[in-house]
Amino acid sequence: MSDYVTIANLAAGRIGTETRISSPDDNRFVARTIKAAWDIQRQAAIRDGAWNFATRRKDLAAEADGETIYPWEYAFPLPEGCLRLIEVLDTSRDDYQLEGKVILANTLGPLYIRYLVDVPEPALWDAGFAESFALRLAWRCGRRIAGSAFDQDQCGIEYKDSLKAAKRVDARENPPIDQEESSWVQSRYIPHVSTGWR
Repeated sequence: MSDYVTIANLAAGRIGTETRISSPDDNRFVARTIKAAWDIQRQAAIRDGAWNFATRRKDLAAEADGETIYPWEYAFPLPEGCLRLIEVLDTSRDDYQLEGKVILANTLGPLYIRYLVDVPEPALWDAGFAESFALRLAWRCGRRIAGSAFDQDQCGIEYKDSLKAAKRVDARENPPIDQEESSWVQSRYIPHVSTGWR
């Protein structure tokens, strides 16, 4: 099970500092630097994947008085705390546009969506995500803590490699999803009138 101190110390270790963090309120420079970056980098790391632990589903109703702009007729506000829209589930409603915190569409709804939320408690995280997040913290805080001796580019590569591996494992925990064909692909089934060109 992950916790703040363990993850912060993984990040500090990757940066190369000998300092070990004892609590979230540790007042040493390394601890303060990691704490300052913690929330925004956690949210960015969650947005980098479609993590099972952070995925939610919801049906959205159109705003009663939502202002829309042509060609859209309806506006569907994203749920409170939505970090990223993963998908609109009903494939017959694949004609939509995300603008700001609103989904614009030409259907009355409801829209069924999958989305990501922030999960601040490390004990609820996937272990692979926790390891990747520690590398992301190191990548973003390393120069500030260790100066030019820190190889930020290499740490960025390590983060991306770790993220790929963690996402692969996270994805295997779910059954395969049959991808629905888009209307563009399905158009091949519509009979076409011959134009006489060969």
